[in-house]
Amino acid sequence: MGGSFALVVVLFGVVAGVTALMLYRRRSAARPKKTDGEPAAHKEAKAAQWGVRIAAPHKDKVCPQVRPILGKEFPLPDRPQLPVKGCPFTTHCECHYVKLFDRRKEERRSGKERREIKRFEQGQRDRRSGKDRRKNRDVDWV
Repeated sequence: MGGSFALVVVLFGVVAGVTALMLYRRRSAARPKKTDGEPAAHKEAKAAQWGVRIAAPHKDKVCPQVRPILGKEFPLPDRPQLPVKGCPFTTHCECHYVKLFDRRKEERRSGKERREIKRFEQGQRDRRSGKDRRKNRDVDWV
C-alpha cells in the first residue's frame, strides 16, 4: 500500500509540473518581448528608425555645446557625435540618443483613400473661383 501511495504522489507531481510548464509557456508567448533596448511595439510593427533625439536626464549636466541642440531631432546620417569634443563631463556625460521610429503602419494616401469625385456638389459653383477673401494680399507666403 505504501508503494502505490508514493506512485500516486509522484504521478500527481508530474501532472502538476507539466500543467505549470504549459501555463508558463502560454503566458510568455502572449506577452510581447523586449530585446536590444528597443520597445516591443516597434519590433512588431517593424518600423524603421529614421532618426534620433538628443536627450539628457539632468539639464544642468549638459555641456554648453549640446544645450542648443538638446531635444532636437536629427536624421541618422546627420546626427551629431556624442560626447562632443571639449565636453567637461567626458567621464560622466549623461547626454544620449533617443531612437525615433516611423509611426506610420501603412503607406499614406493609398489608392483606396484618394477621392474619386470632385470636392463640390453638382449644380454648385466652384468655391475656389471668385474674389480673394484674404485681408492682406501683399503677404509673401513662401
